[in-house]
Amino acid sequence: MPRPAAIALDTPALTRQLLDLGLAGRVANTRDANLRAIRMLLDGVSFYTFGIAAVHEAVSRGMLDEPGVVALMARACGQDSPEAFLSDWGVIAPERTVEALWRAARCFRRVVQAKGTAAFGTGHPGSLLSYYNRLAAYVRAKGGTVAQGKAGVPVGVDWYLDYVGDVAVTSDYCGVLHGHSTRPMEAVIATCGRPIDLVVGDHGHAGAAVNAGIPTIALMDTNDPALEVAAHLEVEHLYVVPFYDNQANAVTARFADTFLAMVEAVSL
Repeated sequence: MPRPAAIALDTPALTRQLLDLGLAGRVANTRDANLRAIRMLLDGVSFYTFGIAAVHEAVSRGMLDEPGVVALMARACGQDSPEAFLSDWGVIAPERTVEALWRAARCFRRVVQAKGTAAFGTGHPGSLLSYYNRLAAYVRAKGGTVAQGKAGVPVGVDWYLDYVGDVAVTSDYCGVLHGHSTRPMEAVIATCGRPIDLVVGDHGHAGAAVNAGIPTIALMDTNDPALEVAAHLEVEHLYVVPFYDNQANAVTARFADTFLAMVEAVSL
């Protein structure tokens, strides 16, 4: 699949596109929402730790504190200071997203070039289904395999593993749900019947992959501190991409081709 000539991949063009699509820049997470996520993480609440074992251990050992996590998120999101990160609204510097996307693109290309197996999962179905499905289609087109678990496996009370296209989701059989649980991706890993070389996802889907030691590309909003904490704890093969995860599927899908163009262009 050749890189579309119309997609410019220089940093100014990529930052403009991220800002135009609302995937970086000022996001709709308030200061209180960002700070609450950090405080709940420090309390060990699994909804905010994304079930990441290394994060829970760090919390239990007293290795983390609020100023330190705020500073981590400020750096990850490209803010000049912790105070800037805790301004009225969350802000993701698009240049930081571009840097992270190039690292993720290199990881993604290695797996695709090896015709490896990738799994995709989201706790943000209202935003990221089309984006991940586009990436999964690329893996298949390049001769790789997209892992799927056993649909219908229970992953909570009246919650079940399901799929929309190639993307693992949580369903209550009436709708596809937002969620932070690790259990859907744990079910994929346990029931897909083959080793997985890469997980691309968010929230607990990324958390489950990290716990299983699977290379992971994870999208991280300003109120998702667990992923950056895991990276700080030097969890191996975790590629965190600061990215606003509450845009419409029609919007995020437009960026999928840009990311795939980056995959085509990156040098290994």
